[in-house]
Amino acid sequence: MSISRYSMLHWGDLTWFPLWNTGMPYYIVYQPLLQVTAAAVATLAHQPAQVAWHTVTALAYCLGPVALFALCLEATRWRAFAFLTALLYSLFSPLNFLSSAIRMDAGGYLGPRRLQILVHYGEGPHTTALAMLPLAILLLHRAMTAEGKHKAIIAAVALAAVVMTSWPGSVGLTMAVVAYLVSRIGQRPGIRWVTLAALCVGGYLLICPWLPPSMILFVQTNAQRSDPPDAAGLRLLALAVAAALCCALYFVLQRTRANPWMGFFLYFLVLSGTVALGRFWFGIRVLPQPNRFELETGMALCGVVAYLALAIFKRVPNQAARGIVIAGFALLCAAELRRDISYARHQILSFDPSDTIEYRMGKAFERIAGTERVFAPGNVSLWLNMFTDVPQLSGCCENGIPTMEHRIAAFVIYTGLNAGDRDAAISTLWLQAYGAHAVGVTGRNSEEPFKPFVNPSKFNGVLRELWRDGDDVIYEVPQHSPGLAHVVNPADVIRREPIHGLDTGPLEPYVRAINNPDYPQAEFAWLNQHQARVKATFEPNQLLSVQVSFFPGWHARVNGAERPVTADALGMMVIEPRCSGACEVDLSFETTAELRWMRVVQIAVVSFGILLVVRSQRNARAH
Repeated sequence: MSISRYSMLHWGDLTWFPLWNTGMPYYIVYQPLLQVTAAAVATLAHQPAQVAWHTVTALAYCLGPVALFALCLEATRWRAFAFLTALLYSLFSPLNFLSSAIRMDAGGYLGPRRLQILVHYGEGPHTTALAMLPLAILLLHRAMTAEGKHKAIIAAVALAAVVMTSWPGSVGLTMAVVAYLVSRIGQRPGIRWVTLAALCVGGYLLICPWLPPSMILFVQTNAQRSDPPDAAGLRLLALAVAAALCCALYFVLQRTRANPWMGFFLYFLVLSGTVALGRFWFGIRVLPQPNRFELETGMALCGVVAYLALAIFKRVPNQAARGIVIAGFALLCAAELRRDISYARHQILSFDPSDTIEYRMGKAFERIAGTERVFAPGNVSLWLNMFTDVPQLSGCCENGIPTMEHRIAAFVIYTGLNAGDRDAAISTLWLQAYGAHAVGVTGRNSEEPFKPFVNPSKFNGVLRELWRDGDDVIYEVPQHSPGLAHVVNPADVIRREPIHGLDTGPLEPYVRAINNPDYPQAEFAWLNQHQARVKATFEPNQLLSVQVSFFPGWHARVNGAERPVTADALGMMVIEPRCSGACEVDLSFETTAELRWMRVVQIAVVSFGILLVVRSQRNARAH
């Protein structure tokens, strides 16, 4: 929601995102399709971004079973199978029967797990990606089984749309595509590998400026850091078991001449279940955050259950018995629908955000800090930029954290692990090094749910209290000068990465320098969302430290002359001005060479696709 709000307010400047993790490129924050769609709806409907977000994700939730119905109907021409699969997916959660952990969390065997994952756990992007996944597979099937270059182009766009929505959804799509390909082995028509390669590569190149290779590598690295999977040997064993199951299924399906779409759902179940059920049953982490793939497993399981149930139902010879089964199932569906409605009424509520500690502390940060950076605690950090433009040291989301040092800083500030009596001093040092001017703390009696501070009273009497609401406090972090730019000597720059949160040796000279009143003071001001200007007086060989994340694309011009921009050991910018006296430094985040090439490739692919469609239409008219 915060990304949608930011997009809505800055349509013409979606280059740099300054609000989270000391800043990052906009395209790295999260795949943008859902956020931009919600922002567009909000803009056109004159609604708050939060309302538009709810509207779009609710629509995706409702259309998910419809898309699954469309896939099953066109693929199998079996209306009963399509209807039952979509009905099961809409009302029931089969994984409640397979995992006690899921069942207990969902509230029983018939708990509305898919709805719970959306409204309670906030899986809007993943839910939206899964709503598009069946359509992507359907369009892929059309491209594989029918002539027409436009079908491949449409399939490529559909695949790209899923990838542009969610990282878990992108992995789920990969599983579904692999399941589809395996299910088509030995079928007629066979797999058209050239078409498949063209639409997969073409689909990526359509969106490559928003998902360049460097971003994919960056997100992959963060995924391994945030929730590392198990050792390679254990993962390989799990994948070997999955491969063996797929081989066994292939043999059985070939011998029984089963419908290939039964094979698709079975293979999809094995692949996604290896990740999700492997975590719930055996504690194996094949991928980061494996439990999130229960949504894909649930979709696949609905297809398998529907197929088997109808196969058994068709063998019931007695019409009266069939009628009893249908009536009983209809009553079960009615009861489940009533349960879902009751759950929704208790979970989906209108409320006044101003009644929450997240809103009150967020607005207090806005009054106290203005546009200065803060450290917001726990859930306040997640909500803060839904209501304000206050930049943060933390924020959301895991895939966009610039460096490991950001994680180290947050960990030691929250836990103070092994810091002893130096807990407050060490936390303050990290906050100063990252340019935070205030820190919020939620105490044990706070309404904030996470209460991440192990010792919430550690700043009492150490930092000046600026605001209090019961057990929730905002403290001032001492900073000699406002803004994010500081004149320092070369020896002050943080050159070594701290080993852990208590290793403050690299930070101390830098923090002393930026708080030294004898050093010249720099004036820092944002000109827009991706450009800033610094005015300062330099002595020969002095450097400019800017407490903003370094990414390729940052340029510095000192009195109009280009100067190099590098990163310190915390991942923030260092500029060598090469000037003495009063100087003006213009900072600008601009398109990198990689992104320029990606845009050239994108334009070429779009042009080629249009040319193919035009030629195809001309050939069709000629014949």
